[in-house]
Amino acid sequence: MIKLENVTFKYDKVVLDNINLDIDKFKVTFIIGANGSGKSTLANVISGLLFPNSGKIYLDDIELNKKTNNKIIRKKIGMVFQNPSNQILFSKVYDDIKFTLENMKISKDEIPNKIKSSLEKVSMLEYINANPYQLSGGQKQRVAIASQLSLNPDYLIFDEATSMLDINGKREIYNLLENLKKDMGIIFISNDMSELIYADNIVIIDNNKVYKYTLSEIIKEYNILNKHNLEIPFILKVANLLKIKDVSKLNENSILERIDEK
Repeated sequence: MIKLENVTFKYDKVVLDNINLDIDKFKVTFIIGANGSGKSTLANVISGLLFPNSGKIYLDDIELNKKTNNKIIRKKIGMVFQNPSNQILFSKVYDDIKFTLENMKISKDEIPNKIKSSLEKVSMLEYINANPYQLSGGQKQRVAIASQLSLNPDYLIFDEATSMLDINGKREIYNLLENLKKDMGIIFISNDMSELIYADNIVIIDNNKVYKYTLSEIIKEYNILNKHNLEIPFILKVANLLKIKDVSKLNENSILERIDEK
């Protein structure tokens, strides 16, 4: 579990104000909020790219602070960013992931198996020798994910990692989430409210504070989103009209079946 205790962070003004938050392993936790609310700041604080002005952060049994060895942090928690092209450094998928492992001083004997294993997890093993610059946006993002998975992190942050992808690329990432969370905690920063149906838990940043809900709570009382001045996604509006309260039925097929019944 990631645990934040009385965490405050500010630039010129306070962005996160004395927040307490638990983020569960083996769950997909979405972090949402209005533009400029501090979503990426929270992700950077959790991942050790920024340090709070006050309060404590724990990655399981490790307290995260300026004295924490950066290599320990990077092995514990990975990040996938918005633009997959910015994360590509080499003209061969194998070499791109190899660079991540070498940078973390992983034994040369372990590297080939770690690369293959990470690519298998994102269904990209057949592209191991491909030029990543020639891949689709979704495929590039899966290579970026594989690069982080090669370090076997306990947590993986997606910082608006689908915002630059087309619908097919987005679906490729959504389809990964259920499998990935079997081995780690997933933190998904998003501005796209329609993505909420892929969450287990939802953290809303509102006026520098955080509020945590389950997806079931949001479905049963979707005016929670209105209370935080957030848009209610179309699929939740439809689910509300059809009185669908079961998370497992919050998908296109189930909704069409319910409409047919009407």
